Amino acid sequence: MRLVTTIYIVLIGCIAFSLTSAEALLPHFTGKDYALCDSIVPSDNPITEGAGSSSIADSINTQNPDSTVVEVEEIPLNIAEGALDESVNYDAKDSIIYDIVNQKIYLYGKASVSQDKIKLSAAQIVLDQQAKIMKANGRIDSTGTLVERPVFTEGNRSFESDEIVYNFETKKGRLSQIVTQEGEGYLRGKSVKKNERDELFAQDAFYTTCNLEHPHFKIAVDKVKVVPNKLIVSGPAQLIIEDVPTPLVLPFGIFPIQKTRTSGVLLPSYGYSPRRGYYFQGGGYYFGVSDLFDLAITGDIYTNGSWRLNTASNYRKRYKYNGLVSLDFGRSRDGDPITPDFEVRDNFFIRWNHNQDAKARPNSTFKANVSFGSSGFNKEYGISNSTVLTNTFTSSINYNQKLVGTPFNYTIGARHEQNTNTNIVNLTLPTFKLNMTRIQPFKRKVQIGQKKWYEEIGLAYNMDAQARVSIADSLLFTNEIFDNLKYGINHTPSLSTNFRILKYINVNPNINYSEAWYFQTIDKAYAVNYDDEGVAVDTTIQTIKNEGFKRAMRFNGGVNFSTILYGMFNFKKGKVKAIRHELKPTLGFTARPDFAKNPWNYYQYVKDINGNVHPDSTRFSIFEGGIYGSPPQGSQAAISYGFGNNLQMKVRPNASDTSRLDKKINLIDRLQVSSSYNFLADSLKMSNITINGGTNLFKKINVTYNSTFDPYITDDDNRRLNTYEWKENKRLARFKTASVSLRSSFSSEKGRNSSGGGNVRQFNANDRNTNTNAPREQVEEINNFPDLYEDWNIPWDINVDYNLRLNKSKRDGQDTVTVTQTIGLRGSVNLTPKWRVAVNTGYDITKRSMARTTIDIYRDLHCWEMSFSISPVGAYQNYSFKLNVKSQVLQDLKLTRRRSWQDL
Repeated sequence: MRLVTTIYIVLIGCIAFSLTSAEALLPHFTGKDYALCDSIVPSDNPITEGAGSSSIADSINTQNPDSTVVEVEEIPLNIAEGALDESVNYDAKDSIIYDIVNQKIYLYGKASVSQDKIKLSAAQIVLDQQAKIMKANGRIDSTGTLVERPVFTEGNRSFESDEIVYNFETKKGRLSQIVTQEGEGYLRGKSVKKNERDELFAQDAFYTTCNLEHPHFKIAVDKVKVVPNKLIVSGPAQLIIEDVPTPLVLPFGIFPIQKTRTSGVLLPSYGYSPRRGYYFQGGGYYFGVSDLFDLAITGDIYTNGSWRLNTASNYRKRYKYNGLVSLDFGRSRDGDPITPDFEVRDNFFIRWNHNQDAKARPNSTFKANVSFGSSGFNKEYGISNSTVLTNTFTSSINYNQKLVGTPFNYTIGARHEQNTNTNIVNLTLPTFKLNMTRIQPFKRKVQIGQKKWYEEIGLAYNMDAQARVSIADSLLFTNEIFDNLKYGINHTPSLSTNFRILKYINVNPNINYSEAWYFQTIDKAYAVNYDDEGVAVDTTIQTIKNEGFKRAMRFNGGVNFSTILYGMFNFKKGKVKAIRHELKPTLGFTARPDFAKNPWNYYQYVKDINGNVHPDSTRFSIFEGGIYGSPPQGSQAAISYGFGNNLQMKVRPNASDTSRLDKKINLIDRLQVSSSYNFLADSLKMSNITINGGTNLFKKINVTYNSTFDPYITDDDNRRLNTYEWKENKRLARFKTASVSLRSSFSSEKGRNSSGGGNVRQFNANDRNTNTNAPREQVEEINNFPDLYEDWNIPWDINVDYNLRLNKSKRDGQDTVTVTQTIGLRGSVNLTPKWRVAVNTGYDITKRSMARTTIDIYRDLHCWEMSFSISPVGAYQNYSFKLNVKSQVLQDLKLTRRRSWQDL
């Protein structure tokens, strides 16, 4: 009896102790089915892969109900003192072992533990409830390699390490041999500690942007601190390349890793220019104001006193608009100030690009593309062909609004054109255009039966109002701009229709009317010039401006006929099966009155000082110089005629061709002959005969041809005389000009994309299409800055063009033909998946001289890149070399060398 009592007491104590231990353990950890015992006992049944996690706070199940472990359901448990705020969930593929006495849980085989935003995965994990610590390790495989290394994830940050120890309560941890990605780079440390603010403190660490296990380069540091999503701060840092220490040592290092814009210093490049001395280029400061816009202020400075300042700002509002504003100003000093050839030049340039998202306002758009500056800016600071050889600047700012429910839309804008050779600026500001799309006022809303001829009558209307000035760039900001300003309004309604006669002939009658409103006209008179003694010296024509409103009307009417004729010639034998000729004859008639006569009188004669018409007077238009021109003088009743031709050949298939389909070959894609004859002209009634055409040879060579023939003879000064060539020289027309252009491009098979090994500057050409899955920001950057990216989809490509121009005229009474021939070559080749060479050159056969030639060499160095560009011949010779890290985080880790054409 005493023995039974003793056994009963021991059994009750064991159960009570087990339940007490479970009560302390359960509030913190939830996992798979387990067994309660006073020692470490594995589960009777192995844990199968894919078994779901479950909470033991609801029930405690056993695998064998007949064992000493009983099934307990809905046991109320008190929360133990010091319990965690968040439950800890765990899982393992192989097995889970519970140590109730020591309050530990052992997870084996692809183990994972998670709590709130924290997740830990490893080969094995130990959870210690008393110390509130988890410890994770990898495992050694049969080859002695450490696999299934612990990976600690918190939010969007992850750490890979050989061993991880983490405290759930203090949020602190210790890691060994850590590898973590911070921004665009990777931090590796031998011993790392983590505090409750998620900051990392590492010893014997290095930072790199190379994603290889054995990186190509690294910045080694003894101690480093990582502030999440802000920066990495280190002590003394040394650059190591391919395990070779370099003498580049810094007392400290700061690496920004913010995902948002951050402000900072922009380090300059340095060098020596034989013409300007030692220099710093591109140095300044970047202001990361916000996600909406930023600001960069950079400058160049030379020891001879030359300098340049640039301010640039990018702005973007997602799904609304984006753009760039850039202001440049520079002062160049050449020569010694004490010498006569000393020169100081000031240059400026303004750029503004603005694009509106198509979905922002579907019925209106605002777009700006401004390039405006001094004529010498590109020649002073340009390097590439696209800038140095550009002699025209164009700008446009436009706002377009579609009036919903109406056929009207309007545009308000401004335009600027500048020629750097002539230094002339054409400025149009402002412009207002109102357009009405073609409407058919007589068309029935509900069609019943056949359409009537008058239903095809269409009416369109355009109104244009603008102010324009053409002036030298040096006078642009003076009062001269108002003295040369021209302005007016032009209205252009038109009425047209089309129908067929005789089933095959298309008829297009039309009536066109244009009316320009001017607020200034001119008059001309002879003025006598006298010397100091009052003696008449010569006579000049003086232009007098008359202020006041005046209409300039012009109109014409006509009808055009066109049809298509087909001809086919079949071959019964041979390779050629048939030749098909398509002929498109056109015939038109146009008539207009003489606007120099009554009742319009838009043309006058120059008068003398008394208001009388001078005997040698010439005619002039009172709207001369107007922005919409002058109505034409002279009546017109003209017939225009032309012939369009297409010629095709049909070839029988080869015996080896399994499709057995005939092949069509275009012999002549287009060949157009046209001219006109004005019955009311007093002389030279026939216009020049023009012939133009084109074809595509072998589906590779595009050929275009243009020529002009004159039916009249000319005098020794190349003035046309009212005598036909047939009458004088027994020929239909005289050759005048001709041009031939041949263009071809060859490339390898597309789609062969080279592996870049982390090259952020490689891209797929299809990424330019916004319908792809490429990130929106990446597509926009590639479209806006295509020169910054290398296209590796095409291993090689060659573009060749040949241009020939002939111009015949009389010189010293003899017919002379001027010949101009040029050859252009552009091509690139990927010598290897990492090497790319591009060439752009040309040759002037007539002048026997090379055009400006550029050779670009690019080398992908995985996490680095090297580029070399040289222009060895032609105008503006220069070269530049750059070796740099690809990542923008280390954009200042670079080596540059350049020489401009001014220094050679």
